Amino acid sequence: MKKTLAILSALVLVFSLAACGKDEPAETTVTEDTTVELTTEELTEETTLADGTEAVSETEAVSETETEAAEVKLPEGKQEILAAYTAVVNKVKVDMPKYVSNDWQTVSNVDMGGLTYSVLSKAAGSVLETQQESEPGTHTKGTHAKWFALPTSEAHKVGCVLTDTSKITSAKCEKVGDNYVITISLQQEKDPYMKIDNPYSVTSWHGRMFDVIDIGEVVEYAKKLPGVNTDNAYCSFQGTAKLTYNPVTNECIKLDHIIDVRVFLGSGAAKVLADYHFYDFEW
Repeated sequence: MKKTLAILSALVLVFSLAACGKDEPAETTVTEDTTVELTTEELTEETTLADGTEAVSETEAVSETETEAAEVKLPEGKQEILAAYTAVVNKVKVDMPKYVSNDWQTVSNVDMGGLTYSVLSKAAGSVLETQQESEPGTHTKGTHAKWFALPTSEAHKVGCVLTDTSKITSAKCEKVGDNYVITISLQQEKDPYMKIDNPYSVTSWHGRMFDVIDIGEVVEYAKKLPGVNTDNAYCSFQGTAKLTYNPVTNECIKLDHIIDVRVFLGSGAAKVLADYHFYDFEW
């Protein structure tokens, strides 16, 4: 997983350039060497084998699975939805399944004092990775999922530590086929930060749920570039998470993180949409 710093530092390069010139019936066999074919209707009744076990038809097995899924309550409200989301992403960190990840960045809405978007987007394109250029990577089963959801060290195998629901602008969960789909959006935040070694220690709400970077690192990078004014520089993040999971097993099927990043340096501003995708899980 690529660091968000690569996104922001690339924007700094864009600003520098501007300043310079501007991802059938069932079959049951008894032990007395006699095979008895039972119809579906017969299988709906209790059938006991010689060893005392009960024969269960495929129809009953499917019915039980559907009933079990139906009994899993659809999360409602910010608190229940956040709790369900947290349980699923934490399970990935603990169980460490195999999965595929991919990420890319899209520059838009650039305002640099009249310099055209086409000029800036071409410059940024030489550094940022577009969806067409991005290449998926495979995480090996049984190894720490460091970059999944919330980047963490092996000391903290958690995918989300956000608990403050007041920072959530919207949260919903809907049933799609046999799966549940959760969508959570957070309030926009100025200069969020995170700590891989201890995510519980941060007050930044994005830093408790997403992959973000400290504005200080961006400023330090920008200071090395000629013509860039770093006075009053800041970033803003607004993240949305979309999680698809199996409500019976609590296993993640797909996770999408979309972060709207705004960078402000001097009199200029630019927007980057950062896409992070995790899919093809093998438990």
